[in-house]
Amino acid sequence: MPAEVLNDPLGISCVFSNGSRLTATLGDTANPRLARDLLAGLAELVHPHGTVDAAGSVRHYLSALGGMVTALAGRGFTGSAADLHRAQVAEFWMGTTGAHEACTRRMLLGFAAAGGMLDARVGNWPRAAPITCSPSGARCRLIRRSCGPGLPRRARLR
Repeated sequence: MPAEVLNDPLGISCVFSNGSRLTATLGDTANPRLARDLLAGLAELVHPHGTVDAAGSVRHYLSALGGMVTALAGRGFTGSAADLHRAQVAEFWMGTTGAHEACTRRMLLGFAAAGGMLDARVGNWPRAAPITCSPSGARCRLIRRSCGPGLPRRARLR
């Protein structure tokens, strides 16, 4: 049975290959539209569609989802995944852990694979290790050129 996004309350229900189950809800979230889209992406990644096949892994993805939703809401973002801009996503990824970056990348790609609309510049973002500034700053200049002049050298969401 594939994973299912729950609407009231917002969450996900999964059945894994070993027969175990997980139902997890998000509770109050700062941006339910984005959270629902990321949950749809997560559902696409869970067994049998994808390779996520354990409750602990789903909980880790949910932690990354919560971090992204909270951080972007703190910057005033209230839209859905389709409303995300490349610079917003890049700023979040630059200020989070590599694990949370990887999880949110995969959820966004899962959302697109499930038929969700995603800005092409977000969906085609390079799939690479977390972006950091080199001591010389050369890598940061490359990032600013690709994301636009408004991105600070060390963008962080707080």
